[in-house]
Amino acid sequence: MNTSRATPASFAKKWRPEWIVLSALLGIAAISAAALIFLKIRHDFQTRVAATATVLEDGEALLDVICADNAVAAKNLSPQDWKALSDRIDSIFAVRKDVQSVSISRDGVTLFNQQADRLLGTADSQAKPLAGETELSRRTLEIGGRTRPVFVLSRTADLPGGGTVTIEAAVRREAVNSAEKTARRITRSLFAFSLAILGGSILACAYVLVLAVIRERRREALARQEEHLAFSGVLANGILHDFRNPMSAIQLDAQMLSREFRRDEGFRPDRVSDLSERIVRTTERMNKIFREFLYLAKPADEQTENIVAATAIRECLDTLGPRLEQSGLTAEFNAPENPIVMRGFSATFHRALMNVLVNATQFAPRGSAVRVTLAAEASDAIIEVHDDGPGIPPARREKIFEMFATTRPEGTGLGLFLARTAIERAGGTIRVADVPHGTTFRITMPLAKAGDDSSSAV
Repeated sequence: MNTSRATPASFAKKWRPEWIVLSALLGIAAISAAALIFLKIRHDFQTRVAATATVLEDGEALLDVICADNAVAAKNLSPQDWKALSDRIDSIFAVRKDVQSVSISRDGVTLFNQQADRLLGTADSQAKPLAGETELSRRTLEIGGRTRPVFVLSRTADLPGGGTVTIEAAVRREAVNSAEKTARRITRSLFAFSLAILGGSILACAYVLVLAVIRERRREALARQEEHLAFSGVLANGILHDFRNPMSAIQLDAQMLSREFRRDEGFRPDRVSDLSERIVRTTERMNKIFREFLYLAKPADEQTENIVAATAIRECLDTLGPRLEQSGLTAEFNAPENPIVMRGFSATFHRALMNVLVNATQFAPRGSAVRVTLAAEASDAIIEVHDDGPGIPPARREKIFEMFATTRPEGTGLGLFLARTAIERAGGTIRVADVPHGTTFRITMPLAKAGDDSSSAV
């Protein structure tokens, strides 16, 4: 049964940078909106407090005007005096539309109470008002059969001749609402404007982000397509490079086989048999290469295996036999008596060693030898391939392993690159050793351990 588990890498892939940026924008928008709402609530509260304070100040001024009237402190007022006081209170109603009623009490007895219902006279503003504490309270009044909430401003003052007088002015609750109405309207306008700007900014940022994501996706798709095309080119060149050597060997063996049959003195059975077997082995080598490229798309499924180093080296030298013979070269192989077993990928190791050997045959002078030595040091198998060619300058010893690095017009620049890739994939190394003359490639491969499956040795 195949089960899948979520890994941190999968979560990281889901949370792409654009989603993080978008989440941050939404978070900032939410925090900003919450801050604006909080500021509006606080501003509304402060506006109501300020409006109430304004109404209280206006009430203080109103009570000052009423207390300044001589009739408030006088005793034994005539009807004409009460009529004059009533007219002055009406004039206050005319100026102050928010005042609902005015009442005057003396020693707890209400002497005067008037509702706002007519407009007459003016108040005498030259007299000094009675001094006293002004209090603000909330009440309800019955006005025309309806109950209305009002603010009551009351002031109690001592009379010069003894006793106290209380003046009350009832102010409609709408007075506070009217005082804060303008401020609230401005606040609502600013709040709506701020939300509009915030929302517009977030939408604009989100739009730009979406466009950027779309463009990035297109660039990624184009880049993947270009990478696939480049990989296809590398793969095709790699197939051509790896197949060219064994096909050349088969062609040379076939030519030598044809010449053997055309010998005037007759063909030599041993030679024919040797050439035929070489063709078969080279064909098998090509089949291995073909299987390797089939599995190139899923390298993770491959498992390392035990490789008998001497056997693998001899197979490669045998495949290159026709090329060596045509180039006038000989192969020398020195190996210890005890077999050395390495751990790696058999097909890729053969590819790597074949590419190194081909490189040696291309630069070795005619009549010389390509020498291969095998040894074991510590936990590694050491393979050295030496030729007597012109050598490689120290400055180019790393560059020759780069892709498409070649000095030959007919070269692909993939041989040593593929060789390093194959060897390093198995945990080994390859480098150019520092020698007095010629060129020596030094390959290290990990030795097989005691617990490794030796039955898969090839």
